[in-house]
Amino acid sequence: MTITDVMTRLASEVPELGGRIDGGRAFVDLIRSKKLPAQSVAAYVFPSGIQGSRPDAASGVFSQMLTHRTSVVIFAQSFDRTGAASLDKIDQFLMRVVRALAGWAPGDEVGVFRFERGQLMSSGAGVLAYQLDFSIDDQLRIFS
Repeated sequence: MTITDVMTRLASEVPELGGRIDGGRAFVDLIRSKKLPAQSVAAYVFPSGIQGSRPDAASGVFSQMLTHRTSVVIFAQSFDRTGAASLDKIDQFLMRVVRALAGWAPGDEVGVFRFERGQLMSSGAGVLAYQLDFSIDDQLRIFS
């Protein structure tokens, strides 16, 4: 699985994000610059951790289940053009992002993506930053 696979999936399943998805490097640059994205909605996708389970080693094969975590940070305007709060629309939008990834696997992983949690990171200047966390299981196999 690559982050590019996740970005491609989001672009195809959530049309509002087409051309507005970037990776972790761009997210770090955005945070360092202390600026907000220029678009009304933008997404940043990056790996956010790997966790291994108890390994199994037998007859020349090392095997271990791994859980890969991926985060999607969404920046969205919290007001529409009329100045009215558009929080209901943002909630619906976030759920479209969740549905785009939950139950999907980009390659030959053992599992499929599952939604772990979502949380508001910040709100200010009429923009919400929301982090959605997903995980997918895979198996590490090393033959000696």
